Amino acid sequence: MGYDLLIPGGRVVDGSGMPSFRGDVGVKDGKIVELGKLSGPADRVIEAEGRGVSPGFIDNHCHYDAQVTWDPLCSFSCDRGATSVVIGNCSLALAPVRRGGERRLAEFLSYVEAIPMEVLETVEFEWESVGD
Repeated sequence: MGYDLLIPGGRVVDGSGMPSFRGDVGVKDGKIVELGKLSGPADRVIEAEGRGVSPGFIDNHCHYDAQVTWDPLCSFSCDRGATSVVIGNCSLALAPVRRGGERRLAEFLSYVEAIPMEVLETVEFEWESVGD
């Protein structure tokens, strides 16, 4: 198989719960397609000898609901290695919100998360539902 990216020789932590192992990671069309001792052509190779290789780390409990409106990269998490964040998963979120309830919701978030109201007042509520 040909790969867009081959990452050989790293300590692979695949997120399955199994112990890490020394191996290679093959990527095609932006997705990990194969793990193990790989061979085959690759458009790009990143040598990983002596390094850890992982598909990413998820910050599954954060409160970026307001911050994502001014920091779409959620810098605090990605600066520490997280590649994905989950927001709104503990019943404290800025959506859904009915028109007219924005201030009360911001006050609640301010109280629970100690975010100054002056900061939350900069959020422009342009949504009602999570999908919005």
